[in-house]
Formats: sequence, C-alpha cells, structure tokens
Amino acid sequence: MARRAWQAYERLLLANASQITALESSLRSITYVLPGRFKDAELAGEAIYAGVHLLGMYHDSVLFKIVYSRRAKQAHALVQQARDELSGDLPKLSLHARYTNFWHSSSRRYGTAAVLLMIIEASQLFVEMVARRKLRERAWDVVVSIELLKALLRFALVQASQRRPVVQPPLPQREIDPALLEHSSASPTYTWHGERSGVTHTSINALVPLPNAACGVARTEEPDIYEYLLSHTLTDQDVAPPAQLVRKLQGTVGRVAEAVYILRPLVYVLALRKWGKRDAKPFVLSLVLELLAASLRRRSFYLPRESAEKMPVPPMSSVSLMLSMLGIENSFLDWLAGSLSRSDPRRALAKPISAVEGDEWAARDRSFWWYLLRGPVWYNYTRPKLESLVRRTEGKRLIGVLASIGGDYLPLVDEYYYYTAA
Repeated sequence: MARRAWQAYERLLLANASQITALESSLRSITYVLPGRFKDAELAGEAIYAGVHLLGMYHDSVLFKIVYSRRAKQAHALVQQARDELSGDLPKLSLHARYTNFWHSSSRRYGTAAVLLMIIEASQLFVEMVARRKLRERAWDVVVSIELLKALLRFALVQASQRRPVVQPPLPQREIDPALLEHSSASPTYTWHGERSGVTHTSINALVPLPNAACGVARTEEPDIYEYLLSHTLTDQDVAPPAQLVRKLQGTVGRVAEAVYILRPLVYVLALRKWGKRDAKPFVLSLVLELLAASLRRRSFYLPRESAEKMPVPPMSSVSLMLSMLGIENSFLDWLAGSLSRSDPRRALAKPISAVEGDEWAARDRSFWWYLLRGPVWYNYTRPKLESLVRRTEGKRLIGVLASIGGDYLPLVDEYYYYTAA
C-alpha cells in the first residue's frame, strides 16, 4: 500500500515537475518575509521551510535517479519509462554530483550518514526554536546534542570516503530543468534513432528555442552550435575517476586539520553555553580554531623542503623571456622579474586539483564572513550599523520595505544560534 502511494506521488512529480519546483521556490520565498508578521511567525515560517527543504531533497533524489543513476534499470517501471522518454543526450553531470554520487552509490555508510546530515541541517533551526520555547535555558543542551551528532556524522563521511575531507553538500543536487521530464504528445520530437546502432541522439533542432506560445510568435534564432559543443566538451576532470576529484587527507597534519574543522562548531556551542553569546571568549576560540584548521589544511599538502629541492627547475618567467628576446641584458631587471615570479615550489601542491576541492575550500574561506554576525562583533559593530540603516530608510518605498524585513531578523539573530551557524 505504501509502495503504491509513493509510486503515485512519483507519477505526480514526473507529470508536474516544473510546477512543483516553482511551488517549492514560492514557499521558500514566503518564509523569508514571515518573521515579525504575527506571533510565532518565525516558527511557522521555519516549519514550512524545513518541510519544503526535506521534500525537495526527496524530489532531487527521484530526479537524479531518473536521469543519471546507474541503478535506474532496477527501479520500478514508472521511473524506467520516464528515463526512456527523456532525451538520450543527457546534460553533463557536474563534478560535485559525480563525486558525491560515487560515494553514495558505492558506500552504504556514506549514503546513510550523508542523508542524516542533510536532514539534520534542514531541520536544526526549527528544532532549536521549539526547544527555546519548551526548555528555556536547557535548550543549549539540544543545540549541543545536534552539533555532537553532526560531528559524528561528518567523521563517518571522512571514514567512508577513505579519509577524504567532507564536501558540502554531501549528496548530488538538482542539476536538470524539471520541465524536461514533463512529457506531452503535443510536444515536438527533437531526437532521432539510429537504425543500426539503436542509439537515440539529440536532433540539431533541439538547439532552436521553442515557439513562444504565450505570445503566439515563433522564435527563429539560429542554433548556437558552438555553445552546444562547448557544453559537451570533456575535460581531464570529467574523465578522471570520481574518487580522485578530492585528495585524501595528507598525513597527520591533514587529519588534524579536518578534525579541528569538524569539531569547531561543537567547541563553539559548548563555549556559548558556558560564557554566553556576548562574551568574547567563545568568539575568539572559534575564530582561532577555524584559522588553525585552514592553515593546517594548506600546510598538509606541502612537500618537505628536501623533496621540494629535487623538483624540476621552474621555467623562465615571462618577463625575463621577453627581455631576452628583445636582446635587453639588464641584471637588475632580470633579478626583479625573477623575484616577482619566484615562489615556493611546495605551494603549487596546496592548490586544489579539481573544481570540487576548489569549491569546498572557497566555501570554507567564505564562512569567515559569518563572524560579523557573532559575539561582540555583532553586538558592538554589525547590529548597530544595521539598526541605523533601518532607521534611515524607514518610510522609503522599496528600500524601506527591504530594510524593515531585515530589521525583523535582528532579534532572531540575538536569540537563535542556527541563524548564524555556517
């Protein structure tokens, strides 16, 4: 009975994928303006947001299974039929999706930990709001429990991925336009079927935009062949084994760096429970731990100096080469150009080897901006600035409305931890 109900829901999702996606986006947008509108509006808004987020996770898993999953052939007939009706020329899978789907499909431990971690992250603010109302001061115990469970799940992800750092989000995200899954007999066919190979290919007509039914005017732009071919070009990262898109933690230093990064939120929450949000000690402790984790992560990729000295000599700098080609022999200019271009050869190994690594490191570096909303920096600098902005823009048409919505969040940032948790 339950299986039939899920299949009926998946049938509804496949038939109305774009409308359901638009509804998800609308509900999320509504939750942003609910705080301050009525009593417990923030609780109602966060309940809606958490529910939509969890439902969106399920929708993403269904859509990914239809389009990309290797196990689609074992899926039930509804999913297999939708995959067969989809164009044979699938959009190129992103590197993040390739990496996370590889571990999700090859390790049950990774898949379980990733799903649980995303469920907790989607509902943690709602749980904290309920705990603040029911448990008062003991709500910090709930927050500590959540952070402890998240830390354990992240350590499980590290072990399941053979000692690789945690990548956020740990599961593939929606990367295909859901409208492609809505099938209609009135829709024109943009594929052709090879008689001998039996393979379905995308027709060149698929590159031409569809007629604008709303205006009744057909668009006749020429298909952009160059953009189409460029989007289907494979790079060395596209053909690399998924597991090699993220390097293993390098030695003891790398493992310590990841452990410090994973444990930092738990240590911060424990410090907040002991000293309070206005005290500088939790703020400084958290910032020092995060800086330490970033520094150790970069240093873990450095070769020992004796090994670096055996590396090939770097080529002549472009400035020195240009001076040589022009016949200009000036020892000072050559020394200056060499000094500006010379760098420690070990630093080249500290650069990300793929977009997956690069995006994760960039996201971790951006998380330092959250410290503007924490501790004494928030109460003594950021909050007064925002309050002043709200007062100055009060009564103005558009910017005043936006500023007032932002002003409704100021007391929420004061009260709830997860509004500023990275």
